[in-house]
Amino acid sequence: MDVRCEPFSRDDIGRIHDATIRILEGTGIKVLEDEAVKLLVGAGASFDKATRVVRFPERVLMDAISTAPSRFKLYTRDGKHELAFGEGKVHLSSLGTAVQVEGLDGVVRPSTAKDLESFLRLTDALPNIDHSSWVCWPRDVPERIAHLQAIFLSFKHTNKTIDGWNWGTRGTEESLDLASIVSGGRDALAERPLMLGFANPVSPLTLSKESTEGLISYAKAGQPCVYPPECMAGGTSPATIAGLLVQQNAEVLASVVVAQLASPGAPSIYSSVSGTMDMRTGSIALGAPEVGLIMAGTAQLARRYKIPCRGTGGNTEAMLADYQAGAESATTLLMAGLSGIDFVYDAAGSIESSLTASFTKLVLDDAVCGEVKRIMTGVDVDEETLAVQVIEAAGPKGAYLSNPHTLKHFRKEAFVPPQFWRGPRGSWDSQLTKDIREKARQRAEEILREHEVALPLDTDVERKMTAYIKGISKLPEA
Repeated sequence: MDVRCEPFSRDDIGRIHDATIRILEGTGIKVLEDEAVKLLVGAGASFDKATRVVRFPERVLMDAISTAPSRFKLYTRDGKHELAFGEGKVHLSSLGTAVQVEGLDGVVRPSTAKDLESFLRLTDALPNIDHSSWVCWPRDVPERIAHLQAIFLSFKHTNKTIDGWNWGTRGTEESLDLASIVSGGRDALAERPLMLGFANPVSPLTLSKESTEGLISYAKAGQPCVYPPECMAGGTSPATIAGLLVQQNAEVLASVVVAQLASPGAPSIYSSVSGTMDMRTGSIALGAPEVGLIMAGTAQLARRYKIPCRGTGGNTEAMLADYQAGAESATTLLMAGLSGIDFVYDAAGSIESSLTASFTKLVLDDAVCGEVKRIMTGVDVDEETLAVQVIEAAGPKGAYLSNPHTLKHFRKEAFVPPQFWRGPRGSWDSQLTKDIREKARQRAEEILREHEVALPLDTDVERKMTAYIKGISKLPEA
């Protein structure tokens, strides 16, 4: 059973594509990185030196996009886990690079390397989170090596797939060198990619220098990369969802073209983290229902171009894990999942538009992730599940609790979130039963006290990684 939400018709998607071509051919994209300009001009695009605007003929665009693979995988160092892109599976990730955390004591403060380590260990342990992102940025680490420290901590504290770094040529190449220590060299890293890159276009209609440098390095190194604009409807893009999708499409496709020209066949992921502007505050609303519609359009456009897709879901503007947070996170995550997005970022742990990461909410969101996965699994309809013989045998007075058919199927059919209450009121005492947030906080403490990564990082690899980072820290600033 294929559970999928497609609110846009085939004609709708065609019109968005046609409008995108008009933008790329007429208005163009400002490209601030010289190698990307050379690649685009060499392929037949035009370049205005005064404005740095590149205009893309449709032929150049579609020829380059056709080389992007429709399927590829992201691997882990233990060789036991992987994310398969383009195979119809939906993978869920924790949020990324929050700059502050809501600690286990409830206090919000700047994030640290110790916080990142704790979040990595939590995501490694929680069963419904598929990818261990850099949940928060290690602000107590010197900025020169913070990206390397985040990569090192990721390899050390989780056996799930991880984020990488591709901001500027120098930092990106350093991240590739560090990962190559784990994989056994650049060739091995390209054969089995270990890091997911992020090269965000700048809305409206700009590819920045540093992000594009990183994009090119990752493409050449064979590491998969997402290109997620954060269009803000009414602020940095048109207020209409259709108009936002046109602009976003232009920004994403321009990024894909650069990656494919740099290295045909580079694993590329059509991406979005777009939302609406709340006109009352001027802030982005990533937990708004419109985000679900944007993600659905994003997924449908990605399928048109036969490119795997990354979206966002699970975000909230709430300041703590309250009713607002649960409602916004669940609706946006479910819409992203039902839209058929391959990889949903921000699915767990986000408050305050992902500016803040919450240990408590990460545990609660793991349950929501499990519920969303159950819905996306759908329902099997065959002779066994129709259960006609079971119903006939039971008859009007029969019971099913002890029936072998029930014992065989109930675990598969029903997802039971351990964090949520489902008992009768008579067995629930509000004076004795802990608040769900307190139960989640205690569960997070328990995991951090007891959980160990199944396969520890090889001691020789850890020593080499530590030495590499130490050497980089002594180099002068660029």
